[in-house]
Amino acid sequence: RIQILFENGFQVRILNAVLIEVGDRSLLQTMQNDLSHSGKNTCSRFDPSSINKYGFSGGNQSLTSKNVKQVREREQKWFSMIRNWDDVYKNDYDKIVKRCRKGIPHSLRASAWRSLTGAGDIMASNKGIFDKLANSNSKWASYIDKDLHRTYQMHEMFAEEGGLGQQEMRKLLIAYSEYNPKIGYCQGMSSIAGILLMIMPVEQAFWSFVTIMDKYLLGYYSDGLLALQLDGKVMEALVAKSNPDVGKFLKHKGLQASYYSIEWFMCVYTRTLPWDTVLRVWDIFLCEGSNVLINVGVTLILLAFQDSYVRDACTSFDKAIKFLKYRLPKELLVEEVFMEEYLRMRYNDKDIQDEHIKQLAKLEEILPS
Repeated sequence: RIQILFENGFQVRILNAVLIEVGDRSLLQTMQNDLSHSGKNTCSRFDPSSINKYGFSGGNQSLTSKNVKQVREREQKWFSMIRNWDDVYKNDYDKIVKRCRKGIPHSLRASAWRSLTGAGDIMASNKGIFDKLANSNSKWASYIDKDLHRTYQMHEMFAEEGGLGQQEMRKLLIAYSEYNPKIGYCQGMSSIAGILLMIMPVEQAFWSFVTIMDKYLLGYYSDGLLALQLDGKVMEALVAKSNPDVGKFLKHKGLQASYYSIEWFMCVYTRTLPWDTVLRVWDIFLCEGSNVLINVGVTLILLAFQDSYVRDACTSFDKAIKFLKYRLPKELLVEEVFMEEYLRMRYNDKDIQDEHIKQLAKLEEILPS
């Protein structure tokens, strides 16, 4: 059974591991394959001569131009806010939310993300723990090693087999598997670890990873993926509420959320969106919590299928799922365009909470007694 609590705007789930009978018993294998093969690109090789400012070589990591004056102004505002974080967090959290939605200056993302997650305070009170955990003999080591070479292989930090980036990712994931042995390691975690390592040093990344796993994504990596399936059902319901025609289309084509949302949610869209947009989503995610993942999914689905001619062209399940996962027009995913649509389409926490309660009641009807 699941209990859903809401504390300070965050959805907190307390659950026992229960495998939902989902009708299609190959579904969990499909999810596993999705995570195993996504990110692989056997046709491309890392090219150090074509690295963008985020460290990627080629691929769908387009950059958007920035107004330098605006960037400098935002840096000053964020610098001041981070220096007075405790006071602003306590007395004017709406200011933090507003600024996160506008985007955190990249030069201050490390400090901002640590402040948003509280990882800095946790690290300060756990000195020496990371090094001890990272040097453990984890039973998950062989599984982690298998995923290192296929995670962000087009990024300069992780392109070299056995290089510093892969070494740090291994340390982080080994450390977490020992820190939280109930979960250990699961495919998809490396994507979370990788983006944090691109932003901050390994020990800071580890404690940020801990807070994300244990607070933001609580229940996502549990046996049966129960929390993931619940959030997928909520997302489906909100899509149908926003656009009944799209909701009917998804149902008619058999496009259950489980076929596409597992990777979206477990990897926090790091394998789905252009990198500029990924970072903007993360700014909001670390500020507002897991409801952001549902809202981003709603936005993606509505952008994909809101036009009737697109729905007409997707005449089968295969065509529809391929369009949603791989063929969305790039111009819709550009940072400013996508984030504007996200903020316009998003549901507030109360709406999502109400839908969670409805969907939870439906799930409890089919759960084993």
